[in-house]
This record gives sequence, C-alpha cells and structure tokens, in this order.
Amino acid sequence: MLNLGFFSSWLPCKVRQQVRELYFSTIIVNFGLAMVMFWEPVYLYQIGYSLQKIVSFYLVTYVAYMIFMPLGAKFAKRYGYEASLAIGTSLYALFYISLYFVQFYPPFFYVAALILTLQKLFYWPAYHANFAKYIGKDEEGREISLMTVATSLVYIIGPALAGFIIAEFGYGVLFALVSIIFFASNIPILITKEVFIPEHFSYFKSFKALFRQEHRQEFLAYLGFGEEFVVLVIWPVFISIIISDVFDLGLVVALATLVTSMVTLYVGKLTDRNNKKNILSLSSAFYSLSWFIRIFVANATGVFFLDTFSRLGKNTLSVPLTTITYDRAKIISPDSHQHIMTRVVFFEMSLVIGKLLAILLIYIALFFIPSEILAFKLIFVLAGAMTLLYMLL
Repeated sequence: MLNLGFFSSWLPCKVRQQVRELYFSTIIVNFGLAMVMFWEPVYLYQIGYSLQKIVSFYLVTYVAYMIFMPLGAKFAKRYGYEASLAIGTSLYALFYISLYFVQFYPPFFYVAALILTLQKLFYWPAYHANFAKYIGKDEEGREISLMTVATSLVYIIGPALAGFIIAEFGYGVLFALVSIIFFASNIPILITKEVFIPEHFSYFKSFKALFRQEHRQEFLAYLGFGEEFVVLVIWPVFISIIISDVFDLGLVVALATLVTSMVTLYVGKLTDRNNKKNILSLSSAFYSLSWFIRIFVANATGVFFLDTFSRLGKNTLSVPLTTITYDRAKIISPDSHQHIMTRVVFFEMSLVIGKLLAILLIYIALFFIPSEILAFKLIFVLAGAMTLLYMLL
C-alpha cells in the first residue's frame, strides 16, 4: 500500500498566505511561459533571423536590464511587490504580442527587446524579494521544491500543447492565448491588498555591492547562470534542427519534464535536513556532465534522454541554490526589507553579468567558427564549465 505519510513529509506544512498567492500566480505565469518560452528563439530562427542576430537581441536586453534593474527595485520598494509583479506579468503579454509582429514589421525586433527589459526589471526583483521575505523558516527547501515542481508540471503540458497549436493554427494564435494567460496571472496576487511600508532604495549602492570583497565568491558562483542563457536560447534552436516536427518537439520536452518532477520534491526534503552546499556541489557536477554529453546528441532519442538528464540536474541544484540565496538575504534581520531587496538585486545583477559573459563568448564563437554544428558543441562545453561555478556558493 502506498505510504502517503512518507510522501507528505516531502511537502511544506506552514506556507504563508503571501507565498500561496505567489504560488498560484507563478503557476499561471509559468503555464504561459511553458507554452511559449521554448518557442521564442525557435520562432525568430524560423522567420529568418540568424543565431548571431538572436544572440544580439538578448545582449541588448540584458545590458539594458543590468543598467536599469535598481530602478525596478526602487519601484517595488515604493509601490509594493505585488504592484510590481502585476506590471511585470502584463509586460510579458505585450512582449509576445510585439514579438509576433516582428515578422511583418522588422523594427518591432527592437520594440520587443525594450519591452522584455521592462518586464524583467519590474518582475524579477519583486518576485525574489517577495518570496525571500515570506518563505517559511526551517522548510525553505520544501517550499522552493514545491514551487519548482508545481511550475514544472505545467511544462509537461505546455510545450506539447504549444506544438499542437503552432502546427494547426500558427504562432499568432499561440502568442494571443498566452497573452491572456499572463494577464490572468495577476488575479491571485491582487485579490487581497498588500500591506507594506514604502521605503527608499539606493540606485548606486546596488552597483557598489557587486565589488565588495565579501561578496566576491558569491558573485563568481552566480556567474554560473550564464549556462541558463544557453538553456533558454541556444538549446531550443539546436534541437529544433534535429527534430523538425513542432508537435514532436513539444512532446519530447514535455516527457522530459515529467520524469524529473518527483525527484525535485525529494531534493527539497533533503535540502532542509542536510548540508545544502554538499547537495549543491553534487548536483552542479551532475548537471555540468549533462552539458558535456550534449556534444554527442544527434537524434530525437538522444534529445529526450539528455533533456531529461539536464532538467533533473537543473532542478536538483536550483533548490539548494535558491534556498541558500534566500537564507542569506535574511541573514541580518528577517524583518529588514531593505536588506532583502539589496541582496536580491545583487543576486540578479550577478546572474545577468554571467549571462552577458556567456552571450559575448557565444557571439565570438558564432562569428569565428564557420560550422554552426561545431559552434553548438563548443557552446555546450562553455555551459558545462560555467555550471561548475555554482559550487562556489
């Protein structure tokens, strides 16, 4: 007989209302993203944009995000996390609408990049600060793993459903549908009024924090997020070349996500009961290996197994990594919102620099290596090397 008590120990039991609201909103947001994020670079590639041009799109976006990110934090501190989140999710909808028009009006390529920048600066500082502020004591790992699994579950349905929609109706219907979903994601966080005290947030101190000696090791660790750019942009284009049928492609990604979900819940329990850094180091090595193996992928079966292997490694390291990050955000005082936002912005800035570093190296590889397939393989090696930096946290 199935021991439900055993599985219930994997779940958090003291989730606050603010976190529950964030759960529901994030699940809805990720359902939209599950349907469209994978197809974002594939869409640009299929309408004629080269890999170099696609990479330059994100280069402009992340440079602008890096410069203006503290302004997003200032807004969240002045008007509240939930107001900032609501604007950020609404901008997601406008981004995909503008992206659709790129094929008809090329200047929308730059409009879309601007909107994506605004979306990031309104959404991510507020998201992480909100979660770090209200996450439960002694069960951070389980709350984060539950969030990871809950959002992963929609990635089981999303890619396959999106592949079907694209095959039958085209990208226009897909982008319109996810835009509605993004607007709907604001309902859970706006049902109840947020209680907060407006506070000042320093723009320039955010940049000074990047160069403090005591933050150096953490900064280097967060540079590992450069591999995430390869996951979100380069890997989808690569496997779209191997698997040309869009429905089959979405199905492969969906099945790979299904396999990893239960393991992630168990990792949350381990993170709360064991040394977080040991789990992070082991999962980083495991995940790094998945990048090095990708250089041998040449068919749909290989894509499925490597995507499964990779998602398992990513989810496993994300739980202790995020737990450690949120723990340190509250290390001075659990009630110090200023400190939480300062640490969150440092985290976001560091990972953006990691992505910018990856973008520059990828751009150089694509420019100097004539063979696109060889360039892909070198990029995968780069991602594997950057993944090992997570061990420094």
